[in-house]
Amino acid sequence: MLRVVKDIEVKLDRDEICHRLGYEEGQNPKPRIFSLIDSQLKESRLLIKPQACYAIEPIKKVTRSTLSVGNLVFTSRRISPVFSGCSSAAIFLATIGERLERKVAQLMEKGLTLKAFVMDSIGSEAADKIADWLGSEIRGMATANGNKVGWRYSPGYCDWDITQQKELFRFLDGKTIGVSLTDACLMTPRKSISGIIGIGKLCITSSACRFCNKKDCPHRREEFAPWLRKG
Repeated sequence: MLRVVKDIEVKLDRDEICHRLGYEEGQNPKPRIFSLIDSQLKESRLLIKPQACYAIEPIKKVTRSTLSVGNLVFTSRRISPVFSGCSSAAIFLATIGERLERKVAQLMEKGLTLKAFVMDSIGSEAADKIADWLGSEIRGMATANGNKVGWRYSPGYCDWDITQQKELFRFLDGKTIGVSLTDACLMTPRKSISGIIGIGKLCITSSACRFCNKKDCPHRREEFAPWLRKG
């Protein structure tokens, strides 16, 4: 059964946005940039409309290159093995809504490129925070039943082809939270995240990057997801 969640709290702060804008830890932007980030954060909080939907389905079969969840079949040689110890998976979709993206487009039309770039970065951070929040909620339900949860994975990550968004949207009713899929398998609004999260007593809680030898990959993840860290 698909569950829709709208009461999501998204906490954003200036340091996180600075990092997303490319500033290293301890590297402070100029005062005018700090001021711009603060003003864009204030406005963005009014534009972001966090929503998510998800359902937990049984994992029927895992092979070296396929993962069968409910009536869906996903293909990925690198991601599928991570779900070998899982008994079920949460299929999810999260979004910040369309208002912030409309505002970014308006700023670009006016030639206010820096403001648009900062607000767009805030939108990306907010989308990740919503997905992290959802991961934490799923973890809470799973641990209550003695299970573990793993990383979230989305089409387009690693060798999981972006066209498999169609398979996800065959199950998820994106219209319930205002998200649709284009012919190119991109989501609208853009600041949306879809994917799956493994659940099970033997679930692998480290990233699939652990099984990949491409050490210089720019998308390489740390070992544990934010909602899996201890403390």
